[in-house]
Amino acid sequence: MRRALIIGFASVLTVALIPPAAQGASQVRHFQRNLVQVGAPPMDGGQIGLDVVFKNKSGSPRKFTPRQLIAVDIENVPITCTNSPGQPSTATTLTTTVQTQVKVSKQPPPGGNKPKSTRYSFQFATSFTGFTGTLTGKLFKRQGRGPVLANGVLTIDHLDFPGGPTNCSTMGPRAWG
Repeated sequence: MRRALIIGFASVLTVALIPPAAQGASQVRHFQRNLVQVGAPPMDGGQIGLDVVFKNKSGSPRKFTPRQLIAVDIENVPITCTNSPGQPSTATTLTTTVQTQVKVSKQPPPGGNKPKSTRYSFQFATSFTGFTGTLTGKLFKRQGRGPVLANGVLTIDHLDFPGGPTNCSTMGPRAWG
């Protein structure tokens, strides 16, 4: 009886020490860049910040890949408001944080060719709720090595401030990278 108790206790202890099937870890990485107005002449366009969830697989603990864009911080982006007819145009800046759940997907290789083994390029695109605009971007490594970089374009086509200026836009795309 005593021997069975010891064996039973040892088997329970062994099961308790074996970790459950390891799930991939996740990290949230923040990318912060200056925006510039596309076209001539390039002008200061504020800043953009992106919070991206990176995950790894249990079999490759050091290889994290981007999976989801969860927040967009827009800071001091100049916008022009045409307002209602009969009212003068105004210029102001937009600072806001937009929570998102945008999937980040692998970017296909150029020309549809077979991708290189070191290729690290992911893309995302979304529109916003609350105002009309788009955000497209790419997360990549140069030559598949080094730090993860980000670039893309933000466009705000129509935004009305509650009790304030109306028909506001960035008057074209703002790029970062």
